[in-house]
Amino acid sequence: MGLSKLRAELVEILPAKGITELNALQNKVIDAMKSGKNLLVEAHEGAGKTKAAMLCVLAKIVEPGEGSPRAIIVCKSNEKAKELHDEIYKICRLLDLTVDLVHEKGNIIQQRNDVFDGTEIIIGTPRRLYELYIQNGFNVSQMKLFILDDAITLFKEGHKMRLQRIAESLPKCQHILFSHSFKDERIESYMDDYVINPQLIEE
Repeated sequence: MGLSKLRAELVEILPAKGITELNALQNKVIDAMKSGKNLLVEAHEGAGKTKAAMLCVLAKIVEPGEGSPRAIIVCKSNEKAKELHDEIYKICRLLDLTVDLVHEKGNIIQQRNDVFDGTEIIIGTPRRLYELYIQNGFNVSQMKLFILDDAITLFKEGHKMRLQRIAESLPKCQHILFSHSFKDERIESYMDDYVINPQLIEE
């Protein structure tokens, strides 16, 4: 399906970056995201969940801000975070948006300085995001979008406390969780507290 439902700048930029259409899942997610509701997106591996997460950020964050990040995407691994960062960076630079990568393989002081200098979007792992957050490395007061990519893996790998600490400090913002399943008591408990009245989107 075409890109016409996205804003004009993206319709112009994305084809040159290899994105020429949205699949059925991505169309559903973008439509639902515009409503401002919290979302649970359930689909199998390879369905395009991560690209949908990226497109949600690009559609939601439309102009540069002052200082505080307005979107965070939490990834399950250093490799996944870097892969997503590298893809979104190519687009953000054309939109005059700043995106920073934070993960355990990078220098935490440099990452903290980069984020502190001002960014619109942070992509990272739960451990490093939490480390930076408790060091006052970034301000969450302007957050609009908090995304968990492969949510069930994040909880099964023991990151519930880190995600809770960040989530409980967020202002009212949109939460979007992507996963192949949400049937786990740890993620269900988290959703009860922080993902209020979500809309379920299935493949």
